[in-house]
Amino acid sequence: MRLRKYKRNLLAATALIGWMCAETLLPAIAQAQETIQVTPGGFQNRKKVAIAELDLARGGDPQLQAEYQKTMAYDLDFSDLFEPMPNNAQMASQHAKDRQMRAIDYRAWQNLTADILVKAEFEDYGDKGLIRFWGDDVYGEESLVALEFQLAYDSRDRKIREVRRAVHNFTDALVQKYDPEGFPGCAQTYIAFVNAQWKTDRNGKQKKVREIFIMDYDGRNIRQITQDRDLAISPAWAPDGRMLAYTTYRTGNADVYVYNLNTGKISVLAAFPGMNAAPSWSPDGSQLALTLSRDGNPEIYRIRNNGSSPVRITSSRSVETSPTWTPDGSQILFISDRLGAPKIYRVSANGGNPSALTTRGHNDDPDVSPRGDRVVYTSNQGGGGFDVWVSDLNGGNAVNLTSGLSGCEHPSWAPDGRHIVFAHRGQIMVMDADGTDKRRLTDASRIPGENESPAWGPSGLTRKR
Repeated sequence: MRLRKYKRNLLAATALIGWMCAETLLPAIAQAQETIQVTPGGFQNRKKVAIAELDLARGGDPQLQAEYQKTMAYDLDFSDLFEPMPNNAQMASQHAKDRQMRAIDYRAWQNLTADILVKAEFEDYGDKGLIRFWGDDVYGEESLVALEFQLAYDSRDRKIREVRRAVHNFTDALVQKYDPEGFPGCAQTYIAFVNAQWKTDRNGKQKKVREIFIMDYDGRNIRQITQDRDLAISPAWAPDGRMLAYTTYRTGNADVYVYNLNTGKISVLAAFPGMNAAPSWSPDGSQLALTLSRDGNPEIYRIRNNGSSPVRITSSRSVETSPTWTPDGSQILFISDRLGAPKIYRVSANGGNPSALTTRGHNDDPDVSPRGDRVVYTSNQGGGGFDVWVSDLNGGNAVNLTSGLSGCEHPSWAPDGRHIVFAHRGQIMVMDADGTDKRRLTDASRIPGENESPAWGPSGLTRKR
């Protein structure tokens, strides 16, 4: 939230007192088609990848093959490490020759200018299947990644979704092979966000109801999480991707609830007297930082992941909110207006004297890169409206990533540390970490209303150190 919403919502709340399982358990309420590329860009010197046609052991399936090709190409292109090569007759011919020889002719693929070769085969047994992937270094003439997935499905649509998910897993593993710090890709991740529409609330009155939704990282398979029919905001993912904490006004007070994506059950996490808001999970999932006004003023607290043992972290007469952890769990960044306009501060997770990280403009929505070196946030320090900015963890070398768009807010890092999701004028967008390759994930044709407050979920793969 930018400044004016941050102040208004907190003061209003104070006055009131004061392999992920989501896809298999939640109904798809909207099916996105293609993401929309807004601006070109991305890193240079990408590896050129030849994507061979999907081999089907039991007859042809043009739709499945097309979906496989489209998903593989999108995932590789989005990663910012690879450049998918357009299919042509020479590639198809060479793939057929390889298949006949039961071997890869690396020299032939070198002549086709491919750096990496990706192949896959799918065996369909009616209600289950087996898909195998191979990724080879063409010039090194060696295998990079070889993976196999057993799939289960009860419909054709589900079969295609399961194949898509297997492709996501494979491309994430291929990204991890090339990432210098061992971070996997983010293709198999999910993004939570808040959708606002005029509806009838729990009391039968018309109001702008906010509910939490999730979608695939590329904007597909949008589905609703909460059914509060009130204000459900500030989604926050647990590190294992199985729980979503969020703030809700379903009882008339700002409280923090947790949604279990495995079971679909919702439970109360924090309902202390006063305001309970803006949850953020610690990197190990054992604790959450959040804003509580149980002692009168909105301050940053820590609680255990069962909602017990609140520990006060900050102490001031100002509003303190929007906590976020550093990846090592040692520090918490938060927003405070203790010196006037909201700024980003940093404090030990055990408490102590906070230090200012930003000094210019109005700032909000801090989020620390999973790589631990940068922080992304909302700011109007450049003038002309609110934009997404990124800086070093000490606040230095600040750069505006959305200059020219304006009206951008609530950025959240992808778990690969190379992409950022944010809200722009009621829609969700993603971009590379340098501000290039902006793509819109939502629009009115996919989900009506306004979309805001995106939160990028964790990866299903573990970082290799």
